Amino acid sequence: MDRKLAAILSADVAGFSRLTALDEEGTIRTLNLCLSQIAEIMREHEGRIFGTAGDGFVAEFASAVQAVRCAVAIQRRLAGNPKDIPAERRLEFRIGVNLGDVIVSGDDLLGDGVNIAARLQEMAPPSGICISGSVREHLYGKVPFVLTSLGERAMKNIPRPISVFRVDWLLEAPEGGDALSARGTGPATPSPAQRFGRDQPSIVVMPFDNLSGQGDEYFVDGVVEEITAALSRVREFFVIARQSAFTYKGRFVDVHDLESEFGVNYVVQGTVRRGGDRLRISVQLVDTETRTQFWSERYEGAAEDIFELQDRIAAQVAGAIHPAIRSAETELSKRKPPNSLRAYDLVMRAYPYLWGQSKATNERAIPLLQDAIAIDPAYGRAHAFLSWCYAQHLGYIWTDEPERDLERSLKAVEAAVGSIDDDPTALTAVGGALSHCGDQERAAAYLERALALDPNNAWAWARYGWVASYKGEPGAAERFERALTLSPADPLTFNMRMGMALSLAMAGSLSEAVAIAREVVNKHPDVTWCYRMMAAWAAMSGDLTTARWAAGKLLQIEPHFTIERYLSRPVFRGVPEWADRTAEGLRQAGLPER
Repeated sequence: MDRKLAAILSADVAGFSRLTALDEEGTIRTLNLCLSQIAEIMREHEGRIFGTAGDGFVAEFASAVQAVRCAVAIQRRLAGNPKDIPAERRLEFRIGVNLGDVIVSGDDLLGDGVNIAARLQEMAPPSGICISGSVREHLYGKVPFVLTSLGERAMKNIPRPISVFRVDWLLEAPEGGDALSARGTGPATPSPAQRFGRDQPSIVVMPFDNLSGQGDEYFVDGVVEEITAALSRVREFFVIARQSAFTYKGRFVDVHDLESEFGVNYVVQGTVRRGGDRLRISVQLVDTETRTQFWSERYEGAAEDIFELQDRIAAQVAGAIHPAIRSAETELSKRKPPNSLRAYDLVMRAYPYLWGQSKATNERAIPLLQDAIAIDPAYGRAHAFLSWCYAQHLGYIWTDEPERDLERSLKAVEAAVGSIDDDPTALTAVGGALSHCGDQERAAAYLERALALDPNNAWAWARYGWVASYKGEPGAAERFERALTLSPADPLTFNMRMGMALSLAMAGSLSEAVAIAREVVNKHPDVTWCYRMMAAWAAMSGDLTTARWAAGKLLQIEPHFTIERYLSRPVFRGVPEWADRTAEGLRQAGLPER
């Protein structure tokens, strides 16, 4: 057999099946546009595509440097495509690059050298690039991109662990540097597929089908929420966050696609039917690689027994995946359920509004939570979510009476804390509320308790990242990366990305922070608070054109914005020097003082 050494680039579209289910013709048109651009970039970098399959392709290069430069050029070109496509329908390619010995078979190339590139591609996040250590060895001093080590990773059907690096193509390496990571070369948070190697199961609980009627949709979602939370507390598992799973709600999905999209081994699917006071839940567990259903069960009982049913389902799913885990060892939620199923119903109805990122949606949640508390005054989770709602009014400047909302939030915190010791979601809500209220030390304590109970809680990791920034401490970026790994398709990814940007800005990497903020506002132009931060950071970096553009956008949406009101946010208390720098940046951007 003929053999040769080649740099192999493997690429595909993240979540392509989901995108075609949303808009088949539009997705194919966009794919063809992207592929024509990629073909042009390939020619510029002397690459040759030797294999295609639907939304993906494989190419060879004579040089590892050319392959990586080509990968970065592709991501940068595609990032510049028109922004009028909704964020959930954009095509984002994942790219893997490997340098290895390959078998030549006509125009085709075969062997581990190609297979490793494909596995690296599966590890890469949307719009991301992962490379092997063999590629990394050839890049010293030859590319200006920041590279971050992900350590050695076990790969499916590859007999040895492979050293993996992530290419942070938005970041420039220091001038004269050799592309070492600006944040150090220690292990960073890898993708879900590789984070635990071969012996730690990864799982996603998909939205269950509602067989009862539209009025019970919130109830069915609550069942999935609780099963996900219970499984998250099994420390031997990696569990994808509920927010990412729910991006597939109401859509057909091939479980095999979830293996590459989320990097999971298993999928939990099910149906819920509620008739009067009776409940029937059917659940199945599916292997994503083989599409094999290897466990299923049906549960029936009174609706008031929902909490017991949820914990039984989670325990049996855990036992089916990992027989060594006994029900008593799964660390399922020992929360005290509400005294009234009606109170639980009301909290589940409020759930979608808690992260709406607007004053209007936040205010829809408040009366539902107040009604739940009126029915069951001891319902800790309802109090916790109410504290979060009032704190969001304060943190995002949605209130004209900040002192009143501060008092309301803290009062709700005190009502919650006596009954949420074993509820990670409620602990996170209280921690997030206290953070918005300016008490970062107490916020950190509640978030650490939540993460001790549920180390897979993406929301808790994200809020913990914000706390680190508000305290002026290092480590915020790593916490946000962990959150993004746990919930890669989260609708609030932009919040985590802005948190990472803030940590970069506070560390002095202002241009990188502005680049992330620009990416976020392009995808989410109506999220006002991103413009505030972007205007300040751009001005601090000396880019007054961008700063004044962001300030103009902010005033269009929020015409009564003032610097004085912005700086009244309690979160600035812990970082007075940063508050002063932010204020000066906003002044240079042209925003009014008062």
